[in-house]
Amino acid sequence: MIQLGDARVFLEVASSGSFSEAARRLKMPKSSVTRQIERLETTIGGQLLRRTTRTVALTAAGHEFLPHARRLVDDGIEAQNLLRAKTMGASGLLTVSATATIGRRFLVPHLPAFRARHPNVQLAIWLTPARIEVGSGEGQVDVAVRLRASGGPDLVTRKLGEVGFWVVASPGYVAQHGAPPTPDALGDHAMIELGPPSKAHQVELRRGKETAPVRYRPIVQIDDPDAVALAAEAGVGVAVIPSFIAAPAAAAGRLVRLLPDWAPAPSPINLLYRADIAPQTRVRAYVDYLVETIGQSQPWAV
Repeated sequence: MIQLGDARVFLEVASSGSFSEAARRLKMPKSSVTRQIERLETTIGGQLLRRTTRTVALTAAGHEFLPHARRLVDDGIEAQNLLRAKTMGASGLLTVSATATIGRRFLVPHLPAFRARHPNVQLAIWLTPARIEVGSGEGQVDVAVRLRASGGPDLVTRKLGEVGFWVVASPGYVAQHGAPPTPDALGDHAMIELGPPSKAHQVELRRGKETAPVRYRPIVQIDDPDAVALAAEAGVGVAVIPSFIAAPAAAAGRLVRLLPDWAPAPSPINLLYRADIAPQTRVRAYVDYLVETIGQSQPWAV
């Protein structure tokens, strides 16, 4: 009879394409991974993985067995989660990744209510612009909250909403340099770029069905939208920032919206978590909570 643990190991090897990486994710010796795969192949009566010195690939039998292995592991985890939820509810350590802006504004304020509902869940929230991998291995997280990004075949993507963007500058900058009359004129202005150094130095603005791609040379690049807003308020230049940051600053007179009829396409804000195994009770609890709260209230909408 197939053992549930062997099927789980097979899924990790198939997903990572490596015995070593599967061992790292599962926090077990590589020799144990090898032994469990060999036992699974003996039980099934055929080779599931083709090993070479550099790669591990599924055989024809491995491809055929893959969906059955997923269903087997999912059913086992679902049964475990059901029984555990009945006795103690969601519990254990939940790791979450998000940018500092999303975390401060949308996740941290909802921690008290989530903790009141699920007191046995311990949260570790990593706020960083870096894309931390979603998974069960060391250095990975259970859930990621990201702008724009969608998951690959191993991840579930649940859309919470969409974030709009404004083109802005300080009143002092506009008084000194003027406001761009058209999107093309942005290329003549000092631009503060939101994003990493590898960004393409361009933005596409839209007005109805019209589009206007704009290329520019940024004078400053910053990977945090709150910091970009502060630079714009200080008169450094023109910036494209999320509307939930820009609107309050504009209402307070610290920023001016430029080209108000034009804006980049809104970006989806997504929840990502593993798809190839059934989500743990704590993962499902947190995802459902975010969908129920900020997914309904849309606090980023302007």
